[in-house]
Amino acid sequence: MSDFFWKWRREILFSLLIVISFGLLISQRKPDFFSQSIRQGITLVVAPLQKFSTQSFGHLRAFMSTVSSLGHLKSENENLHRQVQTLKLENTRLSEQAHENGLLREQLGYKQRQKWKFVPAEVIGRDPASWLETVLINRGSADGVRLGAGVITPDGVAGRVADVQLYSCTVMLLPHVQSSVAGMVERSRIPGTVKGTGTRWLAMMHVAGSDDVQMHDRVVTYNVSSIFPPGLPVGEISQVAPTENGLMLFIRIKPQINFQTLDHVLILQVEE
Repeated sequence: MSDFFWKWRREILFSLLIVISFGLLISQRKPDFFSQSIRQGITLVVAPLQKFSTQSFGHLRAFMSTVSSLGHLKSENENLHRQVQTLKLENTRLSEQAHENGLLREQLGYKQRQKWKFVPAEVIGRDPASWLETVLINRGSADGVRLGAGVITPDGVAGRVADVQLYSCTVMLLPHVQSSVAGMVERSRIPGTVKGTGTRWLAMMHVAGSDDVQMHDRVVTYNVSSIFPPGLPVGEISQVAPTENGLMLFIRIKPQINFQTLDHVLILQVEE
């Protein structure tokens, strides 16, 4: 039987549609027992189809609503992901800023503990044999200058007082072979000792071969110095190379100051 209906399914469906159409025409006539019977029969046939189509459209609407919700959730997830990445970057920036603020507070505390005053002086003499190593300035003990006092210029560290007379003193400049100052690589905060070489160049000692030091890094005074405030410019790194055993670094520094044309300085004094 099922094979019969499957074989003639198109003809059966077509005949059913003709019967329904004919029934609808008859049902429009003045109501009587026959037309009412036809209408009820059509209702019995059409009602399941209407129910099925209504349910199908309902399921379709629910499916489309689900798809729309998934798209909305995906968009929200992408927005949240971007916000998380932005917050990570902001957190990194704030952490670095907090580190910098801590360093500034440390330096500020140091400056609050030691109040500096500056005694201006003029270069009045040089030894031709040690042009880059010592100068004579027109300030002495009568002006409150003390032995070992730090000497600077607006550009950076110049040296220290090596000998004091009543109205003059001798300054040992930073390039002097016996001169040294506690320094630090400003970018990576690697400490070391900056020493004079008797030439136009300075050298930074006691830096390990694995330390982060690069060309053009700036070197400033370190806060362990007792005669210079921290953060004063010393010079710029012009050469970095490992020593023969590879344990330490050879670092050459170009001074911040042009010692050949030095003519005015400031003598640092700690206020009592």
